[in-house]
Amino acid sequence: MARGMTITDLAEQLFITKQALSQYELGHSSPSGEVFMKIVNTLKFPTSYFFKPLPSNRPKGTVFYRSLKSTAQRSRDIQVARLDMQEDIFNFTENYLDFPGVNLPDFENVKLDNLQVDDIELMATKLREHWGLGNGPINNITALLENNGFIISKFKFNDHNVDAYSQWREGRPFIVVGTDKEASGRMRFNLMHEVGHLIMHKWVTPLDLKEKLMLIENEAHRFSSAFLLPRESFSREIMSTSLNHFTELKKRWNISIQAMIKRCEDLDLLSENQVLYLRKQLSARRMNKKEPLDDVIPLEEPNLLKQAMIMLTEHGIIKPSTLSEELCLPQQDVEELSSLPPGFFSPSGKVIQLNFK
Repeated sequence: MARGMTITDLAEQLFITKQALSQYELGHSSPSGEVFMKIVNTLKFPTSYFFKPLPSNRPKGTVFYRSLKSTAQRSRDIQVARLDMQEDIFNFTENYLDFPGVNLPDFENVKLDNLQVDDIELMATKLREHWGLGNGPINNITALLENNGFIISKFKFNDHNVDAYSQWREGRPFIVVGTDKEASGRMRFNLMHEVGHLIMHKWVTPLDLKEKLMLIENEAHRFSSAFLLPRESFSREIMSTSLNHFTELKKRWNISIQAMIKRCEDLDLLSENQVLYLRKQLSARRMNKKEPLDDVIPLEEPNLLKQAMIMLTEHGIIKPSTLSEELCLPQQDVEELSSLPPGFFSPSGKVIQLNFK
């Protein structure tokens, strides 16, 4: 699942039957040493992974996928496997370090299974108040969420149908956000979209997610807009329908022009014709795929897991060269999920210079 392979795909690469591979999975037989090493080398997981205890069947929340409707099952399997690895990294580091606690307001008085637009606006306002943010732009959404107990990883999905996904695990919210589209404003919006799911949709089952997908997605979309572009303050800044004006607003709010236009539509700040005109202008200038400033404003970087790894290695608690085996996870995946530079866990050694006699 982590590598996006079916049992048939793997069996073919191992030159064995899928029936034999199924027997290994079920625990009815064990592979020979030669086949086992082929499994290790093909999947690029350390040998320790295959000997660690199976995870307990603890209850977990529904996985929310940004763009679920167009996301293939194989891609969703990959994302769940990454969530598993992200949780393993967190659990490992939490044995040594104290992480920020989950800090969210109480929304128990809100009927989460029958949300109205005003309910969503009030929840977004209440969250801002709870975190003491006021009504202005937020400098760094990723740091804000990490400081309030969210575990965030940034990953290149190589799948333009997936923007982000999230899940509650053991009372802790986990989010993985994609960098494929390399746009800071979009990434920030996706993060708060997932926060909306995690707060408003705890009651949602996988079946509900399929049956009420559009409703649930629209609610998360509205929450993200309301949180990032508060009605009171953002409304005062809409003074023109020119794209140049919205580009200037993007510098201030760091939210995509398309999301700001949608927010104007939701709040009736612009007429239907004005919204249509702006969207046609975006399309005509080919800005609906890549907007102004997308290649200027840097992407936010998750730092919580990264700093945890750096602290553990700098204080000698773990050795970078052995961490992959201790975590029972592939080195490259750990580096990517922890926002560490490639090769961080590789053993360092000085190159010995040789000269001809």
